[in-house]
Amino acid sequence: MLLTLIFAEYLLQLNMTEFIITEKKPRFWFILSLSLVHLLLGLDINIVSVSLPTIAEHFGVSAGAVSRVVWIYLLILTCFLLGFGKLGDLKGFRKIYIAGISLFTLGSFLSALAFNFNSLIIFRIIQALGGAVLFALTPALIVTYLPADIKGKVFGINYAFTALGGIIGRALSGYLIESFGWNSIFLINLPIGLAAVITGLMYIPKKQVLNINARYDFRGSVFIFIALLAFLFVINAGQEFGMGSSVIISALATAVIFFNLFFFYERKLNSSRITVSPLLNFSVLKEKYISFPLIAFVLIYIITNGMIYLFPFYLQWVRNLPKKEIGLLMAVPSLLQMTSGYISGTLSDKKSIKKICTAGIILTIISYFTFIFLDDSSNYYFLLATIVMYGIAIGVFIPANTNRIMSFAPSDQKGSISSLMTTLIRLGSAFGVTAFASIFSAYVPQKNPVQAGVSVDTILTGFKYTFIFGTFICILALIINLLINDRLNKK
Repeated sequence: MLLTLIFAEYLLQLNMTEFIITEKKPRFWFILSLSLVHLLLGLDINIVSVSLPTIAEHFGVSAGAVSRVVWIYLLILTCFLLGFGKLGDLKGFRKIYIAGISLFTLGSFLSALAFNFNSLIIFRIIQALGGAVLFALTPALIVTYLPADIKGKVFGINYAFTALGGIIGRALSGYLIESFGWNSIFLINLPIGLAAVITGLMYIPKKQVLNINARYDFRGSVFIFIALLAFLFVINAGQEFGMGSSVIISALATAVIFFNLFFFYERKLNSSRITVSPLLNFSVLKEKYISFPLIAFVLIYIITNGMIYLFPFYLQWVRNLPKKEIGLLMAVPSLLQMTSGYISGTLSDKKSIKKICTAGIILTIISYFTFIFLDDSSNYYFLLATIVMYGIAIGVFIPANTNRIMSFAPSDQKGSISSLMTTLIRLGSAFGVTAFASIFSAYVPQKNPVQAGVSVDTILTGFKYTFIFGTFICILALIINLLINDRLNKK
């Protein structure tokens, strides 16, 4: 029986080699198509976030209401990731992926034509559905159709393009709005989206290992959608409504109930001979060279998004820097992540991924430990050096860890593992902002402590203990990473 399984796996790997894009020109255009998609995703979320005050003014809504333009997008995107990943495994990456690009581009076009605020929210939901497909399936496309010795390099390239989109979005938003109006921030997506659709149609291969007898897990998709929706609502709205409010308690109870329904149902599918293909394969998740890197990703994204949220307040409230200078300083990590991410991804094809990820986490620990001791008199160049170290550290870890996870994803479950990874990253990001905000608010509850006359020492205490929490999370990520066997990077 064991020999039969080994032989079947060998035949599957032989079949997979038929899908690899070996010619340089098609490979270049394939990589370019994926890179354009990630440029688009990085551009959109950053350019929209910066443009919220203008959108609020145009539609005559409050600052609280206009935030829905961002958080509803992220909510819908996260809740559909797992479902679209499994759909790609069953129906084929190419058709689902190109449909995702088309849907995202259509949503961008409709958002530019929004006739009132509610219509804009609806069109952003369309965008989010397309974005969920793209985030869920890009890693799966890379490991399915590219040679093993360049996968990490391409993960680095995609990561660099996402960071580049963020930099362009933050830098370009003001110019576009002033020159062409608020809807230009959505129209800029159209040429990039159309270019990605055309190159995708021409160069994304049609061949793929498919289980044509398996049916889509619709019930599991509904369970996990409701669970994630309720859980993310608790994370995003907990402070606004109060964690003890009936709304939040009801949402949390709903999340717990539907998470349990999802896991019990998925366990049933995993242990039965039903032809429905489960969203999660528990036997794969028992392997710690997949599950442990997934946990490490959650932890790293907690501190990454926590820092992105909190650090501008330090620069504004403690250092009293101009907003333009704060924007430039916060762009520094993204610039460094582009470079270090590309180098890290390339090295992960040839060197020990465990050592690369360990180096990234240690650098992150050092930068966070340094954040603890920053005050109102810290040397400006020392502050800059700390931010530079942080940017390099995160860029080193993320592409290499992505390569590690996707290298061990089974051939018929790459979409599922890819989408699970992206879902956990999104949950870590959302929790990071909430956790950092909650810890800081426990020491500095005032919305604007400077105007309220709170002392600098008190504000610094809030930052200090929040960054201590971040350092602890980094150390936990390091421990998890060190427990992973440094196996062969290629599968």
